[in-house]
Amino acid sequence: MSHQHLRKPQADHEISNYGDFSEKTVERLEPVVPTGIGSAAIDGDPITIGEALEAAAIAAGNKAVDQNDAAAISAAEIRASGEKSVRSGGVGETAQAAANFNSHVTRNQDKTKLSDILTDATEKLSVDRAVTKEDAEAVYAAEVQFTRRGEAKEGAAKPGGVAASMATAANLNQQN
Repeated sequence: MSHQHLRKPQADHEISNYGDFSEKTVERLEPVVPTGIGSAAIDGDPITIGEALEAAAIAAGNKAVDQNDAAAISAAEIRASGEKSVRSGGVGETAQAAANFNSHVTRNQDKTKLSDILTDATEKLSVDRAVTKEDAEAVYAAEVQFTRRGEAKEGAAKPGGVAASMATAANLNQQN
């Protein structure tokens, strides 16, 4: 995503002591773009719903799954498959079970996290396709439909959450 990995410069000679810099040994470090998650937008390929879900797993992976997340994940799975409901054993059903489980658990470290559900989402979806603006809107609507305790009647999508990842993917796809 926005993190860049740095590659050791390739020089004619090997630098053996990183503390001994001279004009001959110091070279610019080149950013390396990872070829995994998020590289589709860079290659020109559209970002898929599964890839957007995987991005949410990275961005908000330590967050415990709640009903809003389960609704958003279910909506994303339905949008990907074109079906009227989530697939039995799919990410939507798994997210709903996790949200139900988490509602009965008091210790946060014992709760199921987004990363537990969304890691390898592209492989878990029965069908995957490019994210559209309509997909992002449907997932956003699903994510904010549940009123959270102590919040206003109309909810807001979580930064880095499922709806935010879908919106980013749709925007990138629209630009390409």
